[in-house]
Amino acid sequence: MVAWIETVVLKERWDVDKRLTAIGLSREGLLRVRGVAINAAGNATPNHCANAAGTFGYQSGTWALRHEYVGSAWAIDRTDGVESIFNRELNIRVAFSNVDVACDDEQEPSPRSSKGSGSERLCEGNLFEHLPRFTKLPSEKCATFYLMTAPTGACELSRPVITNGEFSSFVERLYLSNGRDEDGARLPLSDDDAVADFDPVIVRKPAA
Repeated sequence: MVAWIETVVLKERWDVDKRLTAIGLSREGLLRVRGVAINAAGNATPNHCANAAGTFGYQSGTWALRHEYVGSAWAIDRTDGVESIFNRELNIRVAFSNVDVACDDEQEPSPRSSKGSGSERLCEGNLFEHLPRFTKLPSEKCATFYLMTAPTGACELSRPVITNGEFSSFVERLYLSNGRDEDGARLPLSDDDAVADFDPVIVRKPAA
């Protein structure tokens, strides 16, 4: 028998903070990561490549996530070519992703570039065709979350199901900020911005 669960969406600060504590994270730390990513995206100029803002945000967001958390509990992880952090004791992985929207009740986040096969393998569950807000009960023990940051500064920590490179459904969505707490000017990402998933292509070295 296949078990299905409804997406858990936590919006109230107390509920979100309680869940974050349970998975070894904090709102303040994740918002600092968001701030670094947004500021880095703002360094893109018209003379940069079209996808520079997204690339800068991804690179700096991943760096900030590791700078904030890697230590005794969290370690750098690159399983299946996905840049992330991993908590071995809690068996939880967290990666950074640029998205179009976050913390929106009417629209679920979509990645600003297609996720690779490595990301799909790491995320649990499958889309239930007729109930898009329901997802298959995860069979794997490891939970993979993404810190999803939108150009407006809105961000959420969510546990997606990835199908064909997209977030097809969610196990959890934790609302962190609607972006109104972000100080300073932001440089919105254009629709052409893209950040690659950086799945490595392994080429076997020919024999000498």
